[in-house]
Amino acid sequence: MSSVQWVRAAVCAVAVIAAAGAAAAQEFRATVKGQVVDTSQAALPGATVTVQNTETNEVATATTNEEGNFTVPFLRPGLYTMTVDLTGFQKYTRSDMRLSTGETANINVQLGVGLTESVNVVSETPLLDTSRADRGTVIDSARIAELPLQSRSPMALAVLVAGVNYNAQAVYLRPFDNGALADWSMNGGQNRNNEFLLDGAPNNANQGGNNIAYVPPAEAVQEMKVQTNSYDAQYGRTAGGVVNMTLKSGTNSFHGVGYDFMRRKALASNSFLLNAQSRPKTDQYIDQYGGSVDGPIWKNKTFFLFTGEKYREGTPAPLFSTVPTQAMKAGDFSNLRDAQGNLITIYDPATGRDVNGVWTRDPFPGNIIPANRINATAQQIAKYYPDPNGVTAGVASWQQNLHWAEHFNRDLFWNWVGKVDHNFSPNDRAYFRWGENERNEMGNRGSAIRTGPAQDGQLPLWRANRALVGDWVHVFGAGTVLNLRGSYTYFLEWGQSSESIGYDASEFWPSSLVSQLPSQRIGGLFPRIEIEQFEELSRGTSPNRNRNYSFQPNLSMTRGAHNIRSGLDMRWTNVYNENYNNAGGIVRFTRQFTRSTINSTAALEGNAFASFLLGAPNEGWVDNVVDRHYKWFYVAPWIQDDWRVNNKLSLNLGFRWDFNGGVEESDNQLNYIFDPSITNPVSGRVGQPVMGGLTFAGVDGAPTRPYRYDKNNYQARVGAAFQINDKTVMRGGYGKYFLNPTSQGFSNGFAIATPIITSNDGNRNPTYLLNNPWPSGIQSPPGNSLGSQTFLGRGPSFLNPDFVTPNVHQFSLGVQRELPWRMMFEAT
Repeated sequence: MSSVQWVRAAVCAVAVIAAAGAAAAQEFRATVKGQVVDTSQAALPGATVTVQNTETNEVATATTNEEGNFTVPFLRPGLYTMTVDLTGFQKYTRSDMRLSTGETANINVQLGVGLTESVNVVSETPLLDTSRADRGTVIDSARIAELPLQSRSPMALAVLVAGVNYNAQAVYLRPFDNGALADWSMNGGQNRNNEFLLDGAPNNANQGGNNIAYVPPAEAVQEMKVQTNSYDAQYGRTAGGVVNMTLKSGTNSFHGVGYDFMRRKALASNSFLLNAQSRPKTDQYIDQYGGSVDGPIWKNKTFFLFTGEKYREGTPAPLFSTVPTQAMKAGDFSNLRDAQGNLITIYDPATGRDVNGVWTRDPFPGNIIPANRINATAQQIAKYYPDPNGVTAGVASWQQNLHWAEHFNRDLFWNWVGKVDHNFSPNDRAYFRWGENERNEMGNRGSAIRTGPAQDGQLPLWRANRALVGDWVHVFGAGTVLNLRGSYTYFLEWGQSSESIGYDASEFWPSSLVSQLPSQRIGGLFPRIEIEQFEELSRGTSPNRNRNYSFQPNLSMTRGAHNIRSGLDMRWTNVYNENYNNAGGIVRFTRQFTRSTINSTAALEGNAFASFLLGAPNEGWVDNVVDRHYKWFYVAPWIQDDWRVNNKLSLNLGFRWDFNGGVEESDNQLNYIFDPSITNPVSGRVGQPVMGGLTFAGVDGAPTRPYRYDKNNYQARVGAAFQINDKTVMRGGYGKYFLNPTSQGFSNGFAIATPIITSNDGNRNPTYLLNNPWPSGIQSPPGNSLGSQTFLGRGPSFLNPDFVTPNVHQFSLGVQRELPWRMMFEAT
């Protein structure tokens, strides 16, 4: 069966399940379920169960079936009142019932005979979970508001949950550190392979791994549930756990809040190290300010929420760089000395000769390079080095001579999210949410050069997110509820030195060369210049974008003692990679050509800046990389049955089947396999058979994906909760889970580096090619045109076509015991 046929088979399988009466996706909302009986414990069918949100008057209803069972799903987290009515029996009212993210509240009701009497119960949140084996912790809005948060990122509180470990530096818990915020391992599972959900929709980005995408302002977050064991078939693509974040919604009352979290030098204590050195506090600042407003647009019908904030941070980062002195720029190294005052001698590569089998050079007279020997291109580039402005104790006078003590790394970040909920009728309700943020980090990375296209730093580092979700719920009646959800997630990461982009390198290189540089696709780029012991010039740029789409049809049914749910989880991941890091050329200089002998290691010989002035690089290249668009298609049908066997025992039975479509590149710019059975065309040139060669996706009958569908990703889930007595519950479960594969494959042949030929005689004499480093032009990637001769004699890379999606087995067994003073003890 082909890959397309397998996908079609999966879709058909779900259609059959739906026709049989079940479906639902990753759900963030709560469910109320239970049984209604009389005083003799006989089931009461036909009772009307009404669950009303006390803040919006939103109403959901259900009718008990022949066994007296009811289920009310898709209740957004909040405060509720529940009533049960049946003619001839007392009315039951349960008020102040708090429902949290992903909760299944099991409420059993006993009705006594009576025409006018009613039973009113003030609800307390149950401490024991008597209906599910899942393990997790809800971090509610009170904790999010009151507990200390690193940069107000709600994700920082995940460490409160047992079994959850954060594996990156604490400073990177900020809401715009998308990669580090994914550095979680749960229950010993693989790091950075957990599932992130926002309002039940996937919230992942692929940036060389499984990242979190949009992180909302903490003020907008209602709750966050961290599930360390989820024996529910609706969850997949995880090696450890699930982080399910839920946003607030508007109510019938207007609410507003404004805030500013700040840090200032005057409010901070000095550090231990600075105190030990009797040095003053360093300057610093942080402001994180914003506001939130929510309320009704149309009372009882339409509600809104809007939260926005800005973040600005300044962190002292003093910089001390090495730049050439005025004398050095003129070729005068007569005072080039080490920290001990010893003269460092510069040797002339033009004087090289064989002396007793050793290639030997003579020093420049007076340690000065004559003006007529200084390369014109080097003179032009040297203008971008500012003059020294200081000295640093303990090093040579020409080292660490450019000071920027007041340098600050600056971060600017804005973040907003808006949400609208609308109740069309008691049977139809919907919501739409849109969130965006953008981070701009401005900082010179180790370079004290403050202006111009030669700066090396994150100027800026952009991270931007956009997250949209639309959701609709329809109640068919008779215990059947349909839910449809679609989402779009966008993620951008782009680090660059903005003043380098658009630079015209024909200022010092021939226009005929510059026009061939791959950097011309972005208008030009200042070349990367690396001179040993001196500050590096310029920085490349690599924009990477994600556009991810998901669609999740949902249906829930109550039949007898069973709450049956199933669904289809469909996702389409798109990653767009561009790489211009060395597309404008990189040229490196060392002491190699200005030492006395080729293999000399003497510290008092040669200088890289002298090699630069002579126009004698020791290596360099231009990277020419084809833009790529990677894409994955993923579909997973699943079914779950939560079965209330009796008042003491509940079973959770589920099955999931993941179809992970292998990575695909839109223009087939991927390698397939190395085939050892083919005769390589190079055989005719070498006069003997040469076997084997690289093959390409989508060429000569090869599949467009470098690895096949892994069609055996079956996942059984089983859990049980047994109520030993009113105060004690035993819970246990088992589940198999498949990870989220993020490999982008290999593209040998679709990138090529054009090197500089720095010497034609084993580094005895330089070619002095700085004026025109690539006189033969810039090579273009051959793509798949060389066929099996691609990377011939080198080390081609390729994925295993029989790649098997990694999986984990999770299991747990534990007991919960309710203690006095509303405390609960759990051992698992």
